[in-house]
Amino acid sequence: MIGYIFDALGAIAAVLLLAQIWKERELFGNSGMFCCPKASVIVPVKGRDIGFRDNVRSLLSQDYPNYEVIYVTDGEDEVYQELVQLGVKSVVSSFKCDGCSGKVRAQLSGLGVAGGEVIVFADSDTFYPSNWLRTMVAPLDRYAATTTFSWPRPNKLTLRNLLRAGFWTLGFESQFVGGRFLWGGSMAFRRDFLDREAIEEMSKEWCDDCTLTRLVKERGGKIAFLGEAIPANVYDERSLLSWSTRQIVTIRKYSPRGARVFLVIGSFFSFLLIGSLLTGAWVGLIPFPLWAAKNALRARKLKSWALPGILMSVPAIFYAFALLVMKWRENKVIWRGVEYHLSIKGERP
Repeated sequence: MIGYIFDALGAIAAVLLLAQIWKERELFGNSGMFCCPKASVIVPVKGRDIGFRDNVRSLLSQDYPNYEVIYVTDGEDEVYQELVQLGVKSVVSSFKCDGCSGKVRAQLSGLGVAGGEVIVFADSDTFYPSNWLRTMVAPLDRYAATTTFSWPRPNKLTLRNLLRAGFWTLGFESQFVGGRFLWGGSMAFRRDFLDREAIEEMSKEWCDDCTLTRLVKERGGKIAFLGEAIPANVYDERSLLSWSTRQIVTIRKYSPRGARVFLVIGSFFSFLLIGSLLTGAWVGLIPFPLWAAKNALRARKLKSWALPGILMSVPAIFYAFALLVMKWRENKVIWRGVEYHLSIKGERP
């Protein structure tokens, strides 16, 4: 009798997942005709990322007729010199702000020298397909901002890298189940959106994309999610717990509703898996391969390197859920070697 209950729960979850897959078919990509104002691509960089030169070349090889790429470094270090050798426009981060993170400081420094009518923010640890910039700019005649989300591309197949790959795919869930949000490694705006108010707001914040997402919504604007040009997040994770904690704490601070929703989802799937295995309710297990299939469809235009994220997307549900429970009251993160203490409403400072 108990087994039938888990079969029923599994059937309900399967139907909901199929509905989500169908919905994503419509949402995965927004075409537009806004072409082609000068675009400035601003890339904060701290240290030399894996695949750094390939990532730089990917931005220099965009299928877009009128754009500039601006890298922003902490100083005239080895990375700065390497960028100069590659012929890339490079500036040193110099914007003055006490409350912002190093990334925000670099973004605002780049904004100060950017000459484009469109401003696009990118990440140094990411490889961009050649149609990325054109895809990002095209809908800006109808949207306040555009974004996409990268797919994990581990440099090595280690346990840490595999867990991070699965964890990273969870970012797509918020795009399609929760509210639309900007991802900092791929977000574009018309220049006039980044006015004095936006700069002042960013200069007080640690999280760039969280702050800009809030501003878009406060101004009544809409965000377009673009699935036709998914970048690759290239990495070799050495501090999985630190990295994962940063993601969890960021969600807790800037999207408390999303954190609570995932607590419910994680609890449900954990309950469903354990109950189905103990009672032999095999219908109750159907949602798990469907979850992987959903991610396979998201990555359908990518190559074989997308497989780790697809296959690990199911184990990542339980890893992220356990970490969210354990780190629920955490307010400290380490990002690029710098420690930040975040104030979460209703909790200790």
